[in-house]
Amino acid sequence: MNASTSERIIFAAFMIVVFAWRAWETFRQQGSVRGRTTMQWSFYLLFAMSCVIFGGTVLEFFLVNRSYHPVAAVAGVVLFVVANIVRMMAIRTLGRYWSLHIEIREEHQFVEEGVYSVVRHPAYLSFVMEHIAVPLVGNAWWSLLVTVVGYIPLLWLRIMREDKALVGKFGGPYRVYQQEVRALWPRWSVLWRLDKLSRHAP
Repeated sequence: MNASTSERIIFAAFMIVVFAWRAWETFRQQGSVRGRTTMQWSFYLLFAMSCVIFGGTVLEFFLVNRSYHPVAAVAGVVLFVVANIVRMMAIRTLGRYWSLHIEIREEHQFVEEGVYSVVRHPAYLSFVMEHIAVPLVGNAWWSLLVTVVGYIPLLWLRIMREDKALVGKFGGPYRVYQQEVRALWPRWSVLWRLDKLSRHAP
């Protein structure tokens, strides 16, 4: 990459933060309530694809000879920060029911407040944003392509399986929730409602 020395140092520091943060998130203790897991293989495959995308970003940055676009890098950093804010909001809302797996508990609670009133799967949305953000920071267009053609379709397959499990657990109320709230992208009506509520908040 035709980047300056300072840009190389900043990129290296950013990737160290990314790898450390993702390792802590992946291997730290999850919610205290354990349940029945399904499609567990998808977790390991998504993890492997993350390693390919993030590792590929590093290789592209240091080995591929192409122009470096700082504007794309700044956009990637902003998107990365927003992605992790969204994920932390999702984790905080779920509390002890948070899990990286498709995991249904006997006493599982149906959560539709907070960030879950905007999208059904905010944590998955944050993963999509993150796996777009990191290649943007490194101007790693091949790694970004892997995100688009590999990571996102696999994540969508997992979303469909998780929705099926949640319908099996909660039945009709979750089907209504599916109709009212999209999986990853909020409806304009939801954003409009939230804007009106914020304007009338004391």
